[in-house]
Amino acid sequence: MNVNTEPPNQLNSLPPEGISQRLEAAEEFGKRINMMSELSLKIGAVRTADEVVQLLRSEAHRVMPGECAFVSLLKNDRTQYDVYSICSSDEAMILDQTQFASHEGVAGWVLSNGSSLRVDLNSLPVAPTAVERSMKEKGVKSVLVVPMKTTESTIGAVGFGSVVPNCYEDTDLWLAQLLGTQTALALANTGVLHKMQKRANQIELVNRVARNLTFAVETEALLDSAAQTIRKQFNYFDVMIFLLDHESQELVLAAQAGRYSDFLPTGYRQPVSQGIIGWVASNARHLLVNDVRKDSRYLAYQYQDTSAELAAPIMIDGVVVGVLNLEEARANAFDEADVLVIQTLCDQIGGAIKNARLFEEIKRANDRLLEHDQLKTEFVSIVSHDFRTPLSTIMLAAKSLIREDDPTSSKRYREYLSIIIDQAGKLSKLAEDTLSIAKIESGQLTYQFKIVNVEGVIKDALSMAKITSRHKFEYSVDINASYVRGDQTKLRQVLQNLISNAVKYSPGGGQVRVNVVPLEGDAEQVLFSVTDQGLGIPADQIGRLFQKFSRVDYGKAKDIKGSGLGLWICSEIIKAHGGRIWVESEMGKGSTFRFTVRRGEG
Repeated sequence: MNVNTEPPNQLNSLPPEGISQRLEAAEEFGKRINMMSELSLKIGAVRTADEVVQLLRSEAHRVMPGECAFVSLLKNDRTQYDVYSICSSDEAMILDQTQFASHEGVAGWVLSNGSSLRVDLNSLPVAPTAVERSMKEKGVKSVLVVPMKTTESTIGAVGFGSVVPNCYEDTDLWLAQLLGTQTALALANTGVLHKMQKRANQIELVNRVARNLTFAVETEALLDSAAQTIRKQFNYFDVMIFLLDHESQELVLAAQAGRYSDFLPTGYRQPVSQGIIGWVASNARHLLVNDVRKDSRYLAYQYQDTSAELAAPIMIDGVVVGVLNLEEARANAFDEADVLVIQTLCDQIGGAIKNARLFEEIKRANDRLLEHDQLKTEFVSIVSHDFRTPLSTIMLAAKSLIREDDPTSSKRYREYLSIIIDQAGKLSKLAEDTLSIAKIESGQLTYQFKIVNVEGVIKDALSMAKITSRHKFEYSVDINASYVRGDQTKLRQVLQNLISNAVKYSPGGGQVRVNVVPLEGDAEQVLFSVTDQGLGIPADQIGRLFQKFSRVDYGKAKDIKGSGLGLWICSEIIKAHGGRIWVESEMGKGSTFRFTVRRGEG
C-alpha cells in the first residue's frame, strides 16, 4: 500500500524538519497497519464473543490512541444494546448501567445512522448516557465511534475516547472502521459457531433425556431425571416441570433443578389462571418471553433473577397433563430453535409419563390381584372351616340320636333336633352367600322388584338370624315407611346379615334394634337402620368394610369367625336397588348400619 500522500513537488518544498516529521508519521502509520494486521489475525482465530472482547481489551490500545474504549453489541431483538468496556488500564471505565435502548448515546446514534461519528464530547448529537458521563469524568475530550458491520447487517459499534481535543484524524477513522469490520465478522462467525454448538448440545440433550426416560418407570423419578439433565446440559437458571391437577385446576410442582432449587417449596401449587405456565396450560401452546419485565403474565418470586422464560405444554393423547418451564437470567436467551427442542422434550416427557402411569396402574392391579388371591385363599380356608364345623355338629347329633337307648325321648329328641336345625341353618346361610357371590360376579344375580311389606321382611330376617339370650331385639317401622319397592328375598338377606353381625360383634349382649323411617329430605326413599351395642369399628377400618373379603381386624373382633363377604353382598344388593349403604360407629359403644331403598305404595 502506498502511504505517501503528498506529491513529490510538495515534499521537495518542505524544510528538512517537515520531511522528517512526515516520514516519521508514515512509519508510525505503517507500524499501526502491521499491528492491525496482527490483531485481525488474532480476532479471526477466536471462538467465542467473550474471547473477542478480551482480545480487544488487551490489544486495541496498541492500534488506536485514547484512554477509554468500549464495544456495544445489539441484542437479538435489536431494540437494545449492551456495552462492554475494553479499556486496557487498571482504571477501567465503570458504567452505571450496561444496557441501553438502541437509539441512546453515541453508540445508539451510530447504530441508528449506520455511519461513523467523530465528535467533541461536549458537542454530542444525542443526550449523554452513563457511557459518555463516565468518559467525561475521566477527562475525555474527543470521541470516535464506528459501526461494526457484516455483509448482512450492523451488529454493534466500537468506540474510543481521548483526553486530547480533536485527537482522531482520518487515519484513525480508517483503522477504526477496519477494526470494526474485522470484529463484526469475527463476532458473526463466533455466533454461527455458538449456534452450531448449541444445536449439537440440544440434539445431545434430547438423546440423553430420551435414554434416561427409557429406563424410568416411576413418574416422580423420570420427571426429576428430566429436569436435572436439562439443567446440567444447558446450565439454565431454573428448570421446572409442573403436572396439572384437573380436579382443582392447579399446576403442581413435580420436579425442579436450578440455581435456587428450593425457592419454590415441594408441592407448590399454582392456579392455571395465573402466570406464564398457567397461560400455557390453559391454551395448550408454548410461550417464549425474552424479557419477562414486559409481560404482565409473569409471576416474580423471592430470590429469583429470571429475565427470560420459555414454557411448553406436556400432553398425552391431545390432553394437557403438565408444563415444562425453562428460565434464564439473561434476557433474549431463547430463540425459535429452543422452542423446537422444548416441544420435542415435552413430547418425550409426555410419552414417558404415559408409560410410567401405565406401569404404575399395572403394578397396582397386580398388587390388587395378589391381595385378592391371598384373600381368596383365606376365604377358602374360612369357608372350609365354616362348612366343616356345622357338618361335624350335625353328624355328632345324628349319631347321638342313633345311639340313644330311647330315641323317642321327647326332651333329648328335641334337643338334638334343635342342634341339627341350627347348624343346618348356618350351612344354608353360608351356601346362600357363596351362591350370591358367584352370581354377582358373573352378573347373573336376578331381581324381582315388587311392593314389599317392610315389617314382614324384618320378621323373616329375624326368624333366620339367631339371637342369643344375652341380646334383646326390638324394631319399629314408621307408618309412612311401611312399604318399599324391592326384591323381598334379597332385602331379607341384607337385614339377616346385618342383624347376625350385630349379634356376633356384641359378645357381651345388649340391645339390637331395627328402625325404618322415611329418609329426611327425600320423600321417595326409606331409611333402614340396624343398631347394636357391641365392640364398635375403628375409624381407619370403616373405609374398607364393604370391600370383598374385608373383616374387622382388632382386639376381640379377631377371634370372631366370618368370611368377610356378608357386607360386600349387602352393598351389591343395595346398589342394585338404587340405594346406598354406610356405617356409623364409636369404639366400645356399638355401630349403626344404615341403607336406603325406594319407597313403595302399600
